[in-house]
Amino acid sequence: MEPIIDKNTTLLIVGTFPSQISREIGQYYGNPRNQFWKLLGGILDTDLQAMDYKDRIKVLQNHNVGLWDTLESCQITGSSDWSIRDEVYNDFSHLTSIKKIVCNGSKAMKFIKSCNVPEGVSISLVPSSSPARAMIFSEKLNEWEKEVII
Repeated sequence: MEPIIDKNTTLLIVGTFPSQISREIGQYYGNPRNQFWKLLGGILDTDLQAMDYKDRIKVLQNHNVGLWDTLESCQITGSSDWSIRDEVYNDFSHLTSIKKIVCNGSKAMKFIKSCNVPEGVSISLVPSSSPARAMIFSEKLNEWEKEVII
């Protein structure tokens, strides 16, 4: 999927590769069981889940937040990060406005090392928003709030 980044983007949240549902509908974090929009809504004190996708993206862009993935392409079974093979990494070297990258899950953190990130960009990790990452929501939100500072 195309990145959601503009000239004002300073914080970039990256996953590994879109889920099967996200790929089918062409929307980042399109699986309704994924907690991404609920987590960001909690941070922004806005009900992002109640909005349509275009409005969600506008809210993120108004806060200088962008979305992308560490992988341009790969072989994947369904949505399982653990099945990823033959990965081709995205090149982040042209993202000169980015100050911080937050990796949504440990696989994204592993893959970011191969994405040619510009010097001086800080990189951090948050627990995956995926439904496969079992964790009490309030604890997950607390970890996200520490890293996703908007």
